Amino acid sequence: MHAVTKRTLRCLLGLLTLAILLPLVSGCGGGRASVPPGGRGSLKWTVMVFMNAANDLDDYSELNINQMEQIQTNPNVRVVVQWKRAARFAPAGSWTGTRRYLIQYDTDAQRINARLLQDLGEGVDMGNANTLREFIQWARASYPADRYALVIWNHGSGWRSRAALHGRAVSFDDELGTSIKIWELPTAVRPTSADPVMDVLLFDASLMQMLEVAYECRNIARYIVGSEESPPGEGYPYHEILKPLMDNSDIAPVQWVSAIPNIFVNWYHANFPSYRNITQSAVDASRLDAVANALDGLAGSLLEKRTLYAVSLARARQDAQNYSTYPEYRDLWRAAELIKQYTGDAELSQRVNALHIAMQQAIVANNRDTRAGSRVFHSYGLSIYYPDSGSYLGRYSNTALARATRWDEWLQVAP
Repeated sequence: MHAVTKRTLRCLLGLLTLAILLPLVSGCGGGRASVPPGGRGSLKWTVMVFMNAANDLDDYSELNINQMEQIQTNPNVRVVVQWKRAARFAPAGSWTGTRRYLIQYDTDAQRINARLLQDLGEGVDMGNANTLREFIQWARASYPADRYALVIWNHGSGWRSRAALHGRAVSFDDELGTSIKIWELPTAVRPTSADPVMDVLLFDASLMQMLEVAYECRNIARYIVGSEESPPGEGYPYHEILKPLMDNSDIAPVQWVSAIPNIFVNWYHANFPSYRNITQSAVDASRLDAVANALDGLAGSLLEKRTLYAVSLARARQDAQNYSTYPEYRDLWRAAELIKQYTGDAELSQRVNALHIAMQQAIVANNRDTRAGSRVFHSYGLSIYYPDSGSYLGRYSNTALARATRWDEWLQVAP
């Protein structure tokens, strides 16, 4: 009996030890033990979310984190978040500062279960390109993967800024009054040609799916996803847009990004049917030089014919789809279509057709609200800066698109 008792005790102690150690082991190796069985494939993705909630979007940051946790069901996909909250905007009693988290599976929509990896403290400037660069470098070093996606979560304003004197911005840090300029994104995301290209760049921000923005970023990401309009504060439904990755981590980037516009629009139709401004598109960055070349050809012909069709060209601009509080942001496809329709000019028609073909090849997926009352019906995937006559902003000439085409020259004399 004595021997049996000792053996039994040893067995019980062993089981107790395992019960203690298993949770500790599950806390290592990227939090995979907390992931429920699910998904398939072996290819690893690291999705980086640069979540700058130091502004009036803070209310939606917890919602989006919980959505990420809800869908974190594939151990071959890691989602890491750099999340800033400021006392001015965060709920009373919540933490403030900047933290880095690894998303872990959790179905409790009221509780954040993500693993805190680093607390960077107060004063981190999320409106600084260097901060974005450091986050990307840290994520790649800490969670190396075969493929990478970057989400920039915040306000956006296309090539311009919300402030009249500054241009081309995203990731507004309202605690510090800073923002990342669009021309800073290439060296933040891909500092050197030796650094890997981001497979997917997603803008969970307003007005960023502009040709100017995409062209600026054409060498740092294979695919660019975003909205021509200002999406609602709820932003991306992460539990839906990440699902294709979680279901099959071997999915090709083009398959994933092609699914996002439909997922996005359909989710808003189902959950917020009153919203009438929902748009989303995905662009193949390798095709953007061809779009720029076709745009240059159209601009050249417009420069030559500007006095022949002054009334028709002005009307085409005014009737083209525009966005939010930026009436000078027009859907490029629609504006070109109306130029062709209103002028009836053979050469301009040929130029518009060439531009449309190039855009069809570049825009791999597009969706928007087409119901009655839609405010974005004529949204076809890429907007462009097309201001009223005499309203041209000189700093636009510094954009990569303006340097590569005559579009800026056309804007300066357009009727």
